[in-house]
Amino acid sequence: MMVWIAIGLLTALTIAALAWPLLRASGRAADRRDYGLTVYRAQLKEIERDLASGVLSADQAAAARVEIQRRMLAEDRQDGVAGQGTVQPYYRAFALALAVGIVPLGAILIYLTLGSPGAPDMPLASRQAEIQAIAEGSAALTGEVEALRGRLADNPADRASWLRLGDVLRQMERFEESAEAYRRAAHLEADPESFGLYAEMLVLAQQGTVPVEARSVFEHVLASSPGDPRSLYYLGLAAEQAGQPRAALERWVRLQAVSPPDAPWMGMLTARMESLAAENGIALAPLREAARQEMGQGASQGASQGASQGAAEAPARGPGRADIEAAQQMSAEERAAFVQSMVDRLADRLKEQPQDEEGWLRLARAYGVQGEPEKALAAYEEALLHLPDSVPLLTGYATTLFPPGTPEAEMPEAFMAVMRRLHALDETNPQALFFLGNEAARKGDTATARRLWGQLRALAPEDSPLREQIDRRIEALPN
Repeated sequence: MMVWIAIGLLTALTIAALAWPLLRASGRAADRRDYGLTVYRAQLKEIERDLASGVLSADQAAAARVEIQRRMLAEDRQDGVAGQGTVQPYYRAFALALAVGIVPLGAILIYLTLGSPGAPDMPLASRQAEIQAIAEGSAALTGEVEALRGRLADNPADRASWLRLGDVLRQMERFEESAEAYRRAAHLEADPESFGLYAEMLVLAQQGTVPVEARSVFEHVLASSPGDPRSLYYLGLAAEQAGQPRAALERWVRLQAVSPPDAPWMGMLTARMESLAAENGIALAPLREAARQEMGQGASQGASQGASQGAAEAPARGPGRADIEAAQQMSAEERAAFVQSMVDRLADRLKEQPQDEEGWLRLARAYGVQGEPEKALAAYEEALLHLPDSVPLLTGYATTLFPPGTPEAEMPEAFMAVMRRLHALDETNPQALFFLGNEAARKGDTATARRLWGQLRALAPEDSPLREQIDRRIEALPN
């Protein structure tokens, strides 16, 4: 009898929890950007503290602020303005009726089917032992984190300790801190695995949303490690979240093509692909065939008629599966040569197909990953001769001209020329509004600076830290 009383009380509490928000007149939709905005505000405050204590110089603090503001621009552009809404009364009444009627009935049916009302309770000693084990495990991880941080304070170049710190923090689900640890490891030695882990933690820190920075890192990983499963999956997820189902499926069919049939993610991936394809009326078979051909798996009956003739008619767009498997067995020097050969093939193909925007972007990013910014700039410049109005190419070119973290004093005039071009193509481009406003303020044209920054402020969500920074800049302008 006691068990049914307990069930009744729990059911009543559940119904009350469900009904309370439905009985309220209005509610504000949860904003998934809130977490990221809190981080940006904290970073800006930390910069001010470091500037005041002398840890950062004025130029370094200015560069750090610009970098954070660039991230805000990218995030605000991606997310748009958060809105508020109200729930119609008849929807609330309908939902309330469902909660009152279906929740208790469903709970009882499920419990009668799957539960065991007569089963004995778990002994208190067993529960206490389990709780103690969990607490001890958590304390051990916390102790290891403190020890690793102490070791890294003495030796910040200890890459193995940064990687271990990232692993432990990931186990503790402290994803933002884990991302920072992996980032430090990746910058000590730029290998695809640590960069991929860094980007994955950025996604987990955003509760599954793929932010702009993570997408950029995954693209860099693919440039140096074609067929990387983590990058292919998350870039597909990013495309799905951006409302681009075909682009998402193209990434995922490529992931299927390079994955072993017994890979643990295949079942989940296949189900998700089929669901997304059905919802959007997209046929998977042609995409899979295209992926097999792209990855070197689509050998047809006529392939024996001449490899050189076939290569001339349809140059390969990517490495074959055999190439990827062979690359995994190579030494670091052999792998670098293998990647370089793919980059060279891509560059040769673009000479014949100069209108391939995505190809140019891949080539420039590959040069960037290889640490050859001059070649990346040359690739963007060549691409813009053929595609002068491409916003993605102009944006990539600007980032290469003025990399994140560079002091504003070192901003090249070519970068501002690109900003003016972007503004001419799109008067609402946040990056162009921000930097053109900066330029006007430096030249003493306060009216233009106030107008451009005012436009940018209007584009930013009301609770965005970017809006706070723009307000400060506008207030600092002389009257």
